[in-house]
Amino acid sequence: MKPVFQGLPPGLCRRVGGGIEAGLLAGEVGVEAGERVAELGCGCGEVAVRLALAHPSIRVDGLEIQPELCTEARHLVERHALTERVRVVEGDVRDPPPDMAPGGYDRVVCNPPFFALGAGRLPPERSRAMARFEQTGGLGDFLRCGALLLRAGGVMTLMHRPERLVELLTGGVARGLNPERLVPVHADPAREAILLLVGLRKGGSGGMVVAPSRLVEKGARGAAG
Repeated sequence: MKPVFQGLPPGLCRRVGGGIEAGLLAGEVGVEAGERVAELGCGCGEVAVRLALAHPSIRVDGLEIQPELCTEARHLVERHALTERVRVVEGDVRDPPPDMAPGGYDRVVCNPPFFALGAGRLPPERSRAMARFEQTGGLGDFLRCGALLLRAGGVMTLMHRPERLVELLTGGVARGLNPERLVPVHADPAREAILLLVGLRKGGSGGMVVAPSRLVEKGARGAAG
């Protein structure tokens, strides 16, 4: 991906996770000119801003449930002079706001919470706990919302952990999102993948391509967990 992003300010954005995910996810989305993109759980807006900077003709709507993260995302959008093309909407993937129209998006992108409740100890910081654990919507809710917002033939691109791949693929197919592309992400080429990038097409009928792995810097595992 082109180095078009100047980075996040210190503070809240880094406290909810930060790390490698945003750059990897934004780099995987194959956006075309003039498309409309929705990001589910946009957090501090890094993916939305990266996409808008790299593709000057697209529009991005970011949906985020945490008010404080919406504020951070809007600041990031303003700092990069993208207010005419990037909109941050406070709302819930389980009941998306009416101005995010069903079937109104060419692409949906998301980096949902990786961990089900009970799968580990919650971080003490509320924002980080909500960003990492499924407190306000599980993987199925994100898939359902993506299927609702996408036009026929549109693509949902998301990042998740390898141990939840079966749940992701079966959940997608159950909602009319058929797997099209899988990209393993490794911190060490001799060890198992730490993350997966997955592309699902609404109404697709072809097979799934397993793309070459992405290699990230050693130590990235902490950012992925």
